[in-house]
Amino acid sequence: MAHQDLKKYRRYGPRVHLITRDGCALVEKSYSEAMLPVRIMGLLLIAWERFIYSRLAGLPGIPDLMPCPDRLTLVTRFMGGTNLKEVRQIPGAPYFDSLRQLISAMHHRGVMHLDLRNRRNYGVDEQGRPYLVDFATCLYVPWSVPPRKVLEAIDWMGFAKVKHKLQPRLLDEQEERMLFLGARLSRWWLPTRTLRLIRNMVKKMRGSL
Repeated sequence: MAHQDLKKYRRYGPRVHLITRDGCALVEKSYSEAMLPVRIMGLLLIAWERFIYSRLAGLPGIPDLMPCPDRLTLVTRFMGGTNLKEVRQIPGAPYFDSLRQLISAMHHRGVMHLDLRNRRNYGVDEQGRPYLVDFATCLYVPWSVPPRKVLEAIDWMGFAKVKHKLQPRLLDEQEERMLFLGARLSRWWLPTRTLRLIRNMVKKMRGSL
């Protein structure tokens, strides 16, 4: 069984491999080699992500959940292609239209991703179709309650930011509003401002060396 790293390994995170099993390309995310505190956290994260994949089963654009060897490991079908962070040719309107439908279908099943500002979580398969990955930090709210609308808006703000980054001319009026709202909120979100300040300080320190 061949292995290929898909993500740089960090001590506080999982190992993510592209593996081949019985001729099928799969993605394996595992905390089995992590330190004990990280394994405990990983046990919960993997269980949660498995549950989310079960809620999204059968939805086009969501990787199939495959049999897993242990409770610290998640195995999903590899969708191929690349992601929007590393893609060489920027997808056009058909991709983003399909992506919007995929996010709406995900929300219809009660799942809010909450990390759609990250371009690495958007896939582009070999046929140019969209898919989504990494559901470890998402939420599941199957009831039509006011907080769900807020959580869905967070996803749409992330989608609008990514679309504006890659294809700004394709944004419609609703997406423009989501982009404006997301930018306004991020300026007042303390963790974001703190991280930006730290990054700027590090850059200045490097420049002075």
